[in-house]
Amino acid sequence: MQTAHRQDLSVTVLDTNAELGVHAAQAFAAAVQAELAERDEIAVILATGNSQFSFTEALQHRSDIEWGRITVLHMDEYLGMDASHPASFRRWMRERIVEPLAPARFEGIQGDAESVEGELQRYRRLIQELGPTICVMGIGENGHLAFNDPPADFSAPELIRVVEMDEASRRQQVGEGHFPSLEQTPTHAMSLTIPALLAPRHVLVLAPEARKASAVRDALQGEITPQCPASILRTRPNAKLFLDQDSASLLDR
Repeated sequence: MQTAHRQDLSVTVLDTNAELGVHAAQAFAAAVQAELAERDEIAVILATGNSQFSFTEALQHRSDIEWGRITVLHMDEYLGMDASHPASFRRWMRERIVEPLAPARFEGIQGDAESVEGELQRYRRLIQELGPTICVMGIGENGHLAFNDPPADFSAPELIRVVEMDEASRRQQVGEGHFPSLEQTPTHAMSLTIPALLAPRHVLVLAPEARKASAVRDALQGEITPQCPASILRTRPNAKLFLDQDSASLLDR
């Protein structure tokens, strides 16, 4: 394990994806314990996707997280998608977080809500009322954070919005096995904005696997630019990035 800083961002490189998951789960547990020492209940924002598998598996082996005092939010959902669809992020959260860990409450983004604007307003109010103190997320193959694809809006005035997914982001969903083809992959989603994702006191970012190496290199060694949304992480002293040897393989050492 090696830890260094890229500007304000703490970067830890683990040997394997499994070790990354264990280490990130330990950091999450420590953050939860610190926050619950100050209040009765907290809210957290959790990501979905393949990059989170080792983390969620490690969470299931910990007994030091008081899930009964935690409300779970997530960061995106495909527009128009039913919660039972195999690719639904609400279903992902239900299967990997809600059912095995039993948090006090889960609030999913209803991508198939009858009123899109009404759902955006509902979720915006939830975030404002709950004030999440921890966010755990990944980095997309095109550098996206949630579904904030390049060029990202670093100063979006709203907390959640409808976004159009770019082709690289949609191809990632196909590559991860969530859809059989690009044509069958949704083009729009509801997504938390970058200011909403970075507002919590603790921001943990998990980016394992070789397919993320190019995005990681650009985020850490390139210009801080909306063309690489994850590059904004270098300005955040409240953020910690966890890599494995594969995702860190293109970095200058």
